[in-house]
Amino acid sequence: MADAIKPPTGAWRIPKACQECRKRKIRCNGLNPCKTCQQRETPCIYREVTRQRKRRIDTDHPLSESDSRHAPRVSPSFAPNSKTDGPSMMVQYPSSVSATHMASPSCKLELYYGPTSHFSLIQHVYHELVPNASSEAASSGQVEEAGAGLDLFSFRRIFFGTPDSQEAGKSSSSADMGMMFLPYNLAKIFLDRYLAHLYHVMPHQPKAYFKQCLEKLYDPSPSEHPDTLTRAMLLLSMAIGSLGTEQYAWGDVLFERVKESLIPERCLETNQECSSYGNYQNEQGRPNSAFLHLGTATRKAISAGLHKDVPPGDIQRQKTIEERRVTFWSLYNFETWFCFHVGRPSSLYLKDVAIEYAQDPFVRLLTELCKTISRSGNEIYSQRHESLLHMWRVARSIIHDLRNHEVYMKQALGFDLDASIEIGSLGVRQTIFITLYYHTLLLTFRPFLIFRGHWKRSLKASTQPPDTNAPPRSFKVPTWLNEACNHAITAASKTIHHLSEASRRNDLVKQLRYHGHFLSSSAFTLIYDLLHDPSTATSHLPWIYTTLQTLGSMRPGDPIDSTISAIQTVLRKINPSYEFLPYSDQYTSLKTKASVPMSSPAGNTASQPYGWIPSATTFTPRPGFTQNFDLSAPQWNLQHLEGPETGASSGSTDDLLDFTQSDMGWNFDFSTMDLEAFCSTYDQLSG
Repeated sequence: MADAIKPPTGAWRIPKACQECRKRKIRCNGLNPCKTCQQRETPCIYREVTRQRKRRIDTDHPLSESDSRHAPRVSPSFAPNSKTDGPSMMVQYPSSVSATHMASPSCKLELYYGPTSHFSLIQHVYHELVPNASSEAASSGQVEEAGAGLDLFSFRRIFFGTPDSQEAGKSSSSADMGMMFLPYNLAKIFLDRYLAHLYHVMPHQPKAYFKQCLEKLYDPSPSEHPDTLTRAMLLLSMAIGSLGTEQYAWGDVLFERVKESLIPERCLETNQECSSYGNYQNEQGRPNSAFLHLGTATRKAISAGLHKDVPPGDIQRQKTIEERRVTFWSLYNFETWFCFHVGRPSSLYLKDVAIEYAQDPFVRLLTELCKTISRSGNEIYSQRHESLLHMWRVARSIIHDLRNHEVYMKQALGFDLDASIEIGSLGVRQTIFITLYYHTLLLTFRPFLIFRGHWKRSLKASTQPPDTNAPPRSFKVPTWLNEACNHAITAASKTIHHLSEASRRNDLVKQLRYHGHFLSSSAFTLIYDLLHDPSTATSHLPWIYTTLQTLGSMRPGDPIDSTISAIQTVLRKINPSYEFLPYSDQYTSLKTKASVPMSSPAGNTASQPYGWIPSATTFTPRPGFTQNFDLSAPQWNLQHLEGPETGASSGSTDDLLDFTQSDMGWNFDFSTMDLEAFCSTYDQLSG
C-alpha cells in the first residue's frame, strides 16, 4: 500500500543541476553522472557554488533587454575575491581574451587571443559601451571570457574562424569532379591575380614556373601532367587568387581538393603547401585555422632543417639553396607578423636561425621589418616595465628602428614611405609593406592610448573634482603621454588613408581581404579614443566613415561584412546620429534631420592630431560620402598627417613627468606591472 502512494520518480525537486541539463533545460536527478549525461555519454559537470541572482532593484543601472543578452558570463572559478588586496593589483587582471564556442555537447572549442589582437581592443570598447558588464567581470582570472563582446559586434564567426562562406564552399565542392572542372580561362585569371598580389609574400618559385605548370595541367597529353604536390601548389595559388573575384566560391572548392590530395612525403614542398594553407585561410577570415597551419609549416621547416644553411659539400641541395632560403624567410615573415596580430607567441626565433637571407628584395625588406615587429612584441608586451615613461622610451627606440626600414624600402621598391600610391603589382607590394609598417607602429603605442582612456574614465568616476584639493601635476596629462597616443592615432589615420586611396586606384589592392583587418583595427582605435574624448568627433569620424566606404567597396562576405556591422553597431551605441549611411541619394533626407552640434577640441594637443581640421567650421559631404554629421572627407595630404616622430617630440626625456603610485592614486606598483595583463579587458584600475 505504501508503494501505491509513492510519488512518481520524475517528480523530485533538487537544488542543483548539471551544466548539460541546464543548457538543455531538462530535469536533472543530481547524481554524478546524472541520468541524462549517462545516457548521452556527455561530461557531467556541476557548478562549484550556487549562483546568487541579483534582484533588479539592487542594480543601480540595469541593462536594457538587448544589452542584458550580451552580458558576460563568468565562471565561479574566476569569481572576484574581496580579500585580495595589496600593491600588486595589476597581476590580478585577466590577460587578454578568450571565448568558448559549443556547436554541440561533444564539440567544445575555446580560443585565446592576446593583447595585441583586434579582439582584445574590441573588448575594451565593449566595456566602455556596457559599463555594468565590466563591473561584474572577474578580477582574479588570467583570461577574460569575451563571448559577450563578440556577440554584440557579430565577431564570433571571425573569432572562431567559421564564416558562413566556409560551409557554403564545402557544400559546393564535389569529390567526383574531374580535374578539368575549372575552365582554363578562369584558371588563368585566378593564377594571374595571385601572381600579381600575394605571390610576393611567398615567392617560392619564379612566376614563369607557375604559368608553365598551368599549361601542363590543362595539356591533353597525359605525360605532361605535373606531379601531385606541384598540382596542389598550383590549385592553392588559384584558390587564393579567386577570393577577390566574383567567382570566389571556387576558392573553397579548390582548397578542399588540395586537402584531399595531400601526401606529406617531401618536406620542402609540403612546407610550402602549409604556408599557402595559412595564407588562404587568413584571406578567408579564419585566423585560428591560419595560425594552426602556420604552426604546422613552422615545425615542418625546422624538422627539415630549413633554418640551417646547406653545407658547402652538399652539391645536390646546393641547387635548391635559394628556394630553401626564400621558403624559410617567407615563412618567418608571415608567422612573425601574423602571430603579432593575433597576440599569440611565435614559434620561430632568430637565435635559432643560421641561414643566409633570401636574395629577393621584397622578402628581405619584410624580414627586416619583422625583426622590429618581434622586438615590439618582446620589449613592449612581454617585459615588466619600471614605469610608463620607461616603456615610452622603449617605444621611441622602436620608432627609430622603423624609420631605418625606409632605406630598405627604397632599395627594394624604388621609393620611400611617403611616395605617391603606385598601381599594379608594385602598388600591392607598396601597400603590404606600408600597412604592416603602420600597424606595427599602432600596436606599439596602443597601450598608451588604453592607459590614457582608463585614466580619463577614473577621473570622471571620482567623486572629487580633478581641479580642486589636488596638485595640478597629478591630473594634467603629460605631453609625452599625449605624444605617444598621437603616434597610435596617426598610425591608424595613415593606414586608413593609404588603403582607401590604394583601393580606389588599384583593383588588386581592393581584392585583398586581409586589408579589412587593418582597416577595422585602425577604426576601432579611433573609436576608443572618441569614447573618452567626444570632442575628437570632428577629426575621427571622417576616418571611420572612410573605413566604412573602403570596406563597402570590397567584395561582400566575411570578414568584411562582420567588420562593417561591428563598426556601425558601435557608432549607433555611441550616438545614433553617428551611424554612416553609404548611399548618396539619402543625403537629401538626412539634411532635414536635426544636426548635432559639434564642439571643437580645446586645450589638449592630443585631441587635435591633424592640422587640416579647422575649428568651428561646417563642412559639406562629398558625393558618396554621406552621414548624419555635417563633415567633409579629409583632404588627403600626407604632409598634414606627419606623426610626432618627425620632430614634434622633445629632445630629452630625462625631466619628463613620470607616473608613480602617489601621482595616480592607484594601489599597484609599476615595477611589477605586466603589460599583457594591463592591456587586458578588465577595466577597473582604481583599488
